[in-house]
Amino acid sequence: MVGRRVALVTGAGSRSGIGRFSAAALLDAGVDVALADVDVDGAITNAAELQAVAGKAIGVSMDVTDERSVHDAVRTVERDLGRVDILVNNAGISDPTPLQEMRRPVFERVMQVNLVGGFVCLMAVIPGMRERGWGRVIWISSLAGKQGGGFFGTAAYAASKAGVIGLCQAAARELGPYGITSNAIAPGYVHGTALVGERARELDEITKSAAPLRRSGRPEDIGAAVRFLASDDAAYITGEVMDVNGGLYFD
Repeated sequence: MVGRRVALVTGAGSRSGIGRFSAAALLDAGVDVALADVDVDGAITNAAELQAVAGKAIGVSMDVTDERSVHDAVRTVERDLGRVDILVNNAGISDPTPLQEMRRPVFERVMQVNLVGGFVCLMAVIPGMRERGWGRVIWISSLAGKQGGGFFGTAAYAASKAGVIGLCQAAARELGPYGITSNAIAPGYVHGTALVGERARELDEITKSAAPLRRSGRPEDIGAAVRFLASDDAAYITGEVMDVNGGLYFD
């Protein structure tokens, strides 16, 4: 990195989630980080714990389904950290409802958080990135978005994460001339994140038996990919969808 960049990581309120570990990886790389979440207490706690180890971190309140909340959060980050150079669109939800039982409000809720929320966050940070002629946008998609769900997500989740890939690549085309890259990461099952109980154990066993590397993902694995895509080493990479799944799926 050149100087101290500033990153905004959404969905970063969980202690064991990809958002926290992405923030930790960026802090370790010398980036100041704002951790944003609708669970603002979780975001503030994570920021305080991470800042005790490295760099400068703040927690901010953000509901990605609320455009005003997103813009307020971005203004807070700009006030406290100076700007937003790196956006990690990580906030997301899932729903276990099968397609034939799903109702429109459930489908729309997943799309609003996972896809529309990412769009709103992107639009809030583009002006500053364009003005500075430098930016990194990193989207957390999913294996589900590349293979229509299956074990790793039902229809709404798969559709939203496929949409994330399309939006990521459209942004890469349109924002590249302004020095802004846009890339996605497509994890498989990541141990310790949203799923718990029997479903988590089932996916863990599927991954261990089917993935060439014979283990589930860890949040640190995704954080390492985020750190790379945010770095100057990735300056000539844009529109890429990086599979981080132990070889469970590749194309």
